[in-house]
Amino acid sequence: MRDRVTRGGPAVRGNANGSAWFYVGTDSRKALSLYYDGYYENDGRGTVRKNMIPSMTWRPTPATSVSVGFRYNTNDDDSQWVANEEVAGGEVRYVFGRLTQRTAAFTFRVNYTMTPDLSLQSYAEPFVSAGDYAHYKRLVDGRAARYEDRYRPYDYPESADFTIRSFRTTNVLRWEYRPGSALFFVCQQSREGELDAGRFNFGRDFRGVFSTPAQNVFLVKLSYWFNL
Repeated sequence: MRDRVTRGGPAVRGNANGSAWFYVGTDSRKALSLYYDGYYENDGRGTVRKNMIPSMTWRPTPATSVSVGFRYNTNDDDSQWVANEEVAGGEVRYVFGRLTQRTAAFTFRVNYTMTPDLSLQSYAEPFVSAGDYAHYKRLVDGRAARYEDRYRPYDYPESADFTIRSFRTTNVLRWEYRPGSALFFVCQQSREGELDAGRFNFGRDFRGVFSTPAQNVFLVKLSYWFNL
């Protein structure tokens, strides 16, 4: 039983499912190494999830490494919680729907050691996730043994579709100005925006990532080692 799926309401029986995770990679000691992570899940009732995560790490010099990765996730969930609606008489209706969600993200990492005491680390990730809802239904018997008996079609008056776009980057310059003591200069930028549209469009959505409002933060951190 899943006791949190209705966000405070009754528990709902889960479906039996099968899943598989797999990983393959080349020798990480080489200047160029490749990796691939994958995941697959299917419950036989219309819910299928897949993850595909290829990545690459390049070390052009002993002091430099560059990593590039891509993450793509598909989430087709036949019974995703949408909302808890309170209607006349104090009755609460637990609304679910069929969610078609696509999530994609790129990751970039650079580590550069300029001297034994001075290094630079950079990280950036543009991210997009879009979800389209259809076939709304309400929970009628979360403990029913048959999946078909747990829900009933429901005319939900709103749309739960969404698109989330974000970009985050962090750049850290570290200087160990004396043994055990270091000075950090940190520059961060974050962008985030939302749309009511739920259909994933790779080109449109990733172009829109960089047009959302930006928040920039600059930090300085000092650590000092007291040798008592």
